[in-house]
Amino acid sequence: MTPGDLRSVYLTWTRRALPALLLPLALTGAVQAAASRPWWNDSPPPAGGMRYLFVAVAVASVVMGRSTRARDIAAGSLDAPRLVSLSWRMVIHALAPAFIGAVLALMTRDVMDFYLQLLVTLVGVALLYPRFDQWVLWSGHAGGKAD
Repeated sequence: MTPGDLRSVYLTWTRRALPALLLPLALTGAVQAAASRPWWNDSPPPAGGMRYLFVAVAVASVVMGRSTRARDIAAGSLDAPRLVSLSWRMVIHALAPAFIGAVLALMTRDVMDFYLQLLVTLVGVALLYPRFDQWVLWSGHAGGKAD
């Protein structure tokens, strides 16, 4: 596959991934809408250790995305379908904390639980969203190794 073909595949994948990146925005709106309802202030069950479990799972999602990337690129050059698959998996790992945070906020009725997870999602997107130069390296079209 030539770098020009790779660029075309990357742009197509990016166009398809952009709607998924709107998930945190949609979840923010949903959590804010729920927080404005009268039932939000009804006595929720105490969060206890559940809150920390959800935070740990969200952070683990980003860490697992990094190890998925490291494992897949260590196997050698990737063709276009494998690049697309790896990229989708990394985006899912990056966006999972926002979904986890929305569920946690509904359970604890504390919007700060959601915003903490949203912060983890933003860090995850910054760390895991694949750039085109990474695709080029992973495909074997250039020397060196991308982290």
